[in-house]
Amino acid sequence: MDRAPLSRRKLPDQVVDRIKHWLMAKNIKPGDRLPQEKELIDLLGVSRGTIREALKALEVQGLISVATGRSGGAVIAEVSYETAAGLLSNYFFFQRLQAAEIYDLRQLIEPEMAASVVDRLTEADFKRLERLIESCANVQDTPESRRQQRLEELEFHNVLAARSSSPLYSFTCRFINKVLADQVVFKRMYLERQLKIDRENHAAHSELLEAYQARDRDRVHRTMSRHMRECACHIADLEAVVETRFFSDAPVPLLQEIIE
Repeated sequence: MDRAPLSRRKLPDQVVDRIKHWLMAKNIKPGDRLPQEKELIDLLGVSRGTIREALKALEVQGLISVATGRSGGAVIAEVSYETAAGLLSNYFFFQRLQAAEIYDLRQLIEPEMAASVVDRLTEADFKRLERLIESCANVQDTPESRRQQRLEELEFHNVLAARSSSPLYSFTCRFINKVLADQVVFKRMYLERQLKIDRENHAAHSELLEAYQARDRDRVHRTMSRHMRECACHIADLEAVVETRFFSDAPVPLLQEIIE
């Protein structure tokens, strides 16, 4: 590990960079161990406090997990989707996203992602998609039921994204769905409109499932493109807005019903 003179940047940040360069140079894989704390101190010529601060930063970034005790130490970890999405949500917290621009991107990427997984879905995936379609039918008109329905409609798309061979497709689609679940609320909602959305979503998801079972890539692409256009129209009609909040595992309100 390089012990060249450190610059004027904060020492722990420089140590983080050195360790990252070392990981790349040594082709380190998830599950491999970093040198022990004392060895890192000797290799980098910095204090124990600096090493510990750097390791904590790497742990927050999701690149290592640290265990205490005699057999403990820092182990290289593959950064999880949850960690990456949480950090990205911190960035977008200050960016004032617009619902329309989210759906502009979704219309571009979702049909391509959907078509890319035609040959990758398993029988277990088909059963999962069937259950999600069934659970979104004939939903009670209560805030709790509608919230659960919305999450399960988005989960339909997450099942597809999880099978993508492209990390960019998979992450981007899942991240958009998380934004829609956690941050997008509707200023206008009434039963007649909700029932129309229910019918369109149910029809689109059912047709998508049939197209996937037939391994019909063109039909999948056409159906998802139409589905995304319909969703974009609803976003405009319902005056959807993106509320400024951080991602959370706790349930958050999705619909703000203002009946005029």
